[in-house]
Parts: sequence; C-alpha cells; structure tokens
Amino acid sequence: MASQEDTQEGDAKAQLLAEAFQKDGLDAGYWLPKVSQILGIRCREALQHLEYKDYLRLECEVRHPWEKKALQKFLKLPDEKTTTKEVQKEHLEKTKQRQEVAKQALKDLTEMLNSCSHSQDAVREKAENLWQAMEIPKEFWPPPKKPLADMLESMQKQLEQQDLSAVRMENIPDTEVLRQASGGLALQGIYRTSRPEDVLAMREQLLRVPEEFQLTGPEQGSLLERKEFSSSAAESTFTKSMEQLGFSMSVSAKAGFWGINLGAGVGHSSSSQSQATSQSHSEQSYFCTTMYQYFPLASCCFQRHQLRLSDAALKELQDMEQLLCFTQEDKAPLLERCERLFSRFGSHINQGTLHFGGIFWWKASTEGFQAEQREEMKRQTSEALNSFLRMSYGGFLANAVGSLDVSKSSSQASVLGRAGDSSHTAIHLSVVNTGGPPDTASLPQWKTGLMSDNTTWCVIDRGFELVPVWDVILYNHSRDFKSVGQMSRALRDAYKELTKQSIGTTFGENLGSAVKEARDFMGTVKAWEVTVDEKKLLTLMQLKDYLNARTRNPSVWINVCLSDKALQDFLVNTVRSCQESPPENTSSIKVMLRSLLDPHIYSVKDFPEASFIMQWIFQTGHQLPRSAKVSELGDLTKTLQQMKEHIHAVTYAPASSASAIHEAKIEATLTSSLAIYSLLQSLQERAQKDMELLVLLIASSTGYQVESSTFQHLLGHPEIQYMAKEMAAAHEEYVNLKEQDADRAEASLLLLGLTVTP
Repeated sequence: MASQEDTQEGDAKAQLLAEAFQKDGLDAGYWLPKVSQILGIRCREALQHLEYKDYLRLECEVRHPWEKKALQKFLKLPDEKTTTKEVQKEHLEKTKQRQEVAKQALKDLTEMLNSCSHSQDAVREKAENLWQAMEIPKEFWPPPKKPLADMLESMQKQLEQQDLSAVRMENIPDTEVLRQASGGLALQGIYRTSRPEDVLAMREQLLRVPEEFQLTGPEQGSLLERKEFSSSAAESTFTKSMEQLGFSMSVSAKAGFWGINLGAGVGHSSSSQSQATSQSHSEQSYFCTTMYQYFPLASCCFQRHQLRLSDAALKELQDMEQLLCFTQEDKAPLLERCERLFSRFGSHINQGTLHFGGIFWWKASTEGFQAEQREEMKRQTSEALNSFLRMSYGGFLANAVGSLDVSKSSSQASVLGRAGDSSHTAIHLSVVNTGGPPDTASLPQWKTGLMSDNTTWCVIDRGFELVPVWDVILYNHSRDFKSVGQMSRALRDAYKELTKQSIGTTFGENLGSAVKEARDFMGTVKAWEVTVDEKKLLTLMQLKDYLNARTRNPSVWINVCLSDKALQDFLVNTVRSCQESPPENTSSIKVMLRSLLDPHIYSVKDFPEASFIMQWIFQTGHQLPRSAKVSELGDLTKTLQQMKEHIHAVTYAPASSASAIHEAKIEATLTSSLAIYSLLQSLQERAQKDMELLVLLIASSTGYQVESSTFQHLLGHPEIQYMAKEMAAAHEEYVNLKEQDADRAEASLLLLGLTVTP
C-alpha cells in the first residue's frame, strides 16, 4: 500500500514539474528525464536550490538556441535584457524566500527533535533542506553522526544575522558604477606587451563613458572555486590578475591568448592583501590554498561605435599629431611620445563582456617547512581553510566538525600546524573582499551588502576582446585629426617597434619574407636534441611573437612552423620526457607549450599527436579536439562539431568545475573564430563570393564580427550546434538550387540574410 502511495506521490510531483517546464515553453517529455538523470531533480521544489553550475550541465542538452533562453528563464537566471535593478531585486527576493524556507525548516527540525518520533533519515533530510536554503555547499555540511540538537541555537542565531527585513537598496546610476567600480577600471586601457607587469598595471582613463550606457544582467552565474599555489609569487600573480584582468583571462591559459605568460610573476606593489607576502621568503617551502566565491551581478559590452577616447587621451594624441608633422625624418621623438602614451593610458581597450559584482576570498598559507613535509602541510593547510570557510557560513558548521580554534570574528587568523614529530609551522588564514562591504568575514552578510548597494561593486571580469587605440581613432575620431589614417599608422608602427607584438589579423603584410625566415628556422630545429629544454621553448615563443608582429596574422606560425614535422617531433618528445618527471617540475613547460600551441594547434592540417600534447597540457581525462582543416565548408562544420564535443566532454568530466567549462567555451570561441577566419580567407582567394556570404550570414547571426574576426560573446554548446547545423543545411539547399537555377540560388541567399536568426 505504501509503495502505491509513494508511486502516486512521485507521479504527482512529476506532473507538477512537467507543468513548470511547459509554462516556459519547454518540452516536458524531453527535459524531465534530462533533469532527473543529470541533476537528480524529481520535484518542482528542488528547482529553487539549483545553481549556475547546474545550468551549465544542462546547457549541453539544449537542442535549439531559443531553448537556452527558455531554460534560463525556467531556472530564473537573469539574461542580457534584465536591468541591474531587476537583478538586485530578484536576488534579494530569492534570498528572502530562502530565508523563509530556512526558518520554517528550522522550526520543523526543532519540533521533530523534540518529539523524538521521527526516523533519523527523516530528521537528516529536514536538516539538509535547511542547509540548502542557507546556501551552504554540500561539502561543508555537518557529518551525519554529529547530534543536530547541539546546533539548533547556533543555527537560529545564524538565521537572525541574515535577516533581510531591514535591508534597503542603495543605488547610483549605471554610468556612475562604470566610473567608480574598481577605480574606473572598465574605462582604463591595457598596455598589451609580453611583460606581465605591463599588462597588470593600473592606467589612466582611456575610454569615455559611452552615450546611453546601461548595465544589464550578468551573462555568468555565481561560482565557488578552489586553487592551490606552490609559491607566493604565483598566488600573488593570480590574485592581481583577477583584480586587474578579471575572471575570464585569469582562468584561461594564463592569458596565453594575448601572447603573455602570467606564470612568470609580477611585482607586489599593488592593493591586494596577498601581495604583502614578501619575495624574500623561500619559494621552495611555501603552500597556499584559496577558495573564492565569484558573484557577478551586472554586465556590459561596449559596441565599436561607442568606443570614444577620454579628453585627456585625445588631447595627448592631438599633441602627438603636431609632433608628427615636424619629425618625419627623426622617429625617435615620436616613438618616445608613443611609449609615454601607452604607459599612461594603455594601448588597447577591453571591449568586454565586462562583469560587475564581487569576489569573496578565503586563503590559507604556510611556509618554512621541509621538503619531505610538503604533503602533510598541504593536507593540514587545506583542512584549516575548510574550517575557516565553514565559519563564514556559520559558527555551527565549524563546531560540528571539531574545527581548528581560529577567531570567529576576525578576517585574519593563524593556527598551528604540526609539521613533524617535534616542530610546528604556522598556518595563516585570511578573508579578502573584492567589492561588497569591507571587513566582514561572514559570507551571507557580505552577499547581502553587495546585492543591496551597487556603490560597493567592483569590475570582476573584463572579457577577452581587445580593441587597439589606432583602430578606435580610425573608426570614431576621424574628425579630431588632420589625417586620421596617418595617425593610426604611426601608432601601429610605434606599437610594433616598442613591443614586437602582433597587432591584428590583416592578412599578407611582409608575408613572403616571414615565410622564408620561418622555413629557415625550421631547418635548424631538425638538429635539436631530444631533451626538455626551456631555452629552446623560449626561442620558439620569441619566433612566434616575431612572425605575428611581421605578418599581423598567425597563418605563418600555423602553416609553416606548427605544420613542420621536425617541430612536431620535438614538441611530442618534450611532452613524453616531461611525463617521466614529477608534476611540480613540469608546470613551466606546460605554460610555455600552451602559449605556443593554444588555440592555433587546432587549425594545423596535419598534426597527428596534437590531441596527445594538448591533453597533457590541460591534464584532462577526455580527448581534446583533433586538429582541423579549414579550407572547405565541410572542414569548418567538422571543427565546430569538435568544439561542441570539447565543451560537452569538459562539462561532464569527473570533478569538472564551472571555471573549467568557462575556459572550454573560451577555447571553443577562439578556435571557431580562427577556423571561420581561415575559411573566409580561402573562399576569398578562390573568389567564391556566394559561399563566403553564406558563411558570413550564419556566423554573423551568432555574433561573429568581420572587422575583428572574432565573436563578441562566448559561444556555448547551443550556439556552436546551431552554426554547424545551419551551415550544413543552407549549403545543401544552395547547391541543389544552383544546379537547377542560379537566380533561385542567389534569391535563397538573400532570403537567408533576411530570415536567419539563432
């Protein structure tokens, strides 16, 4: 009888869940099994506990781009059309709802414990409902054997501290958020060089606040991530990178997509607390583990026509133009002024997507231990961090697991870790707030303050799309210069001279001589001995930068260098040698190889061991995409399919994280951009205007920008699937029509341009 009642109850819950799907236009027959299988969701009530990382796992199951928006609406995630006030209001309402659920769950739990008439499983289930409502990660829940009665009073106090009844929103206009967040970081330029200290330095305001500027809802969701560091320099660099560049570039190949290596370390003179750690300490006996809650609340993306220089930057450029008129022969004065300009304002503007919000950091570090004690100190440091983190969610959690005795009120503390039989080593614990109310060690209080007051927001992500200053003046400041073309060229040439960096994707400049130089160099590679040699890898990195600077395009590096059998053998043998070494001895090799290969290796026509190399670099259990040819439309759709499978593999890999999925999307976006660009070049060379138009129409509908040869927003599984499917279908239809009637085929392209939409 009970079994029949359970079945009926389960059917009723499934029906309510199906109705919730149908209300937002989603096919319940398709999605019910998906959420049950992937997330274990079997009732409507469980939906309120889903997080952004859960949505990311479902995103790979989306069949049509519109389903992605419907799924976001179903899970109550903000989209690009949501205003920041709506986002704040929604977050606060959700938090209030969770608090009401938590209060009721605590009341029910208290009654159950007092009555002593319920099973242990029922009591535990009610307690877990309470902790879910309090947004406590499952890994920090008290163990089952811990008596719940001992925690009731502490949980009651925790809920009272989180009460939102008196909270009122304090807001400034979106334009003021842009000006004030992180000291106006969103409006500052970046000096893109190969030196980390140049990229990570603060600059003066380069960009004017765009007209009719408005923030919208975040494109990302909240994430909880953990990272470990074996040196204070590496930890400091990562923190500085998160502060200055933001989440996307910090988790993506150590900014290798910009041709820089942030693993080299930077100076420690800036604002973060972590940078107080001195380099004088022994880097051989240091360990730090950190967890951070990344909490985006708003986003924006600057359109090209909105990019206008600040008055100070424009005045400096106009003064330089006067100098240009009088120093045609002697370039030294102009070069010096350009260097001053780039050092003061930066050479590039971050187009976005930018995110505003806050980051809550927990850090635990120790140093001064012996090499043989490293593993034990790593374990103790991680345990200390977990204890410290539990206190941020509530003192009852720390007490429940017998935590180390650290201060519950301070944002800094120390505990004593046992490093050996007779020695003890201090473990330093700290909480650092990027944005939100300062000097609070309570995560719930910090989140409430951040959500309710946009004056506390920081820039937490600047995206990965850069626009050079010389392009900005060419597009949007033609009337502010006597010869805007001459000024743009002068800046480009000076930048090339000063940085030796690639400056764009214009095809063909100095191509012939660059190809010859690359081939000559590949001849010397054949004589290289098969040893792990960082100097040789550095030489290759310099060659790559030099070729990119000469041609303003990665094609020579891809088609001459990475396609060379001798270089491929050298790279493969380097990886095989590294596999025999301890992981801590190969981290720098991985960084250099990734800078050399990612993402261009995916466009090499014949590199059989590419997947083997990239799998070792990324240290993932799944196969990364094979190299792709991009001379035909079929090659492009194959590349898109590989990128889709890559995102899918990362999403469902064991212990995958939201940052790993985000990084996979960046890789897929950049690789797809490069593949589309390469195909368009091939079609132009063959004068296949019709096929070029077909590819552009579908790619542009998904956000591809011809002028920069990139996508403005990150591509996910749905967008890539849409492009691959639409391109294949449109191509088949066009070819069939062309065989019958060329005019009808051309008309079909016109219709495609008018109707194509993701």
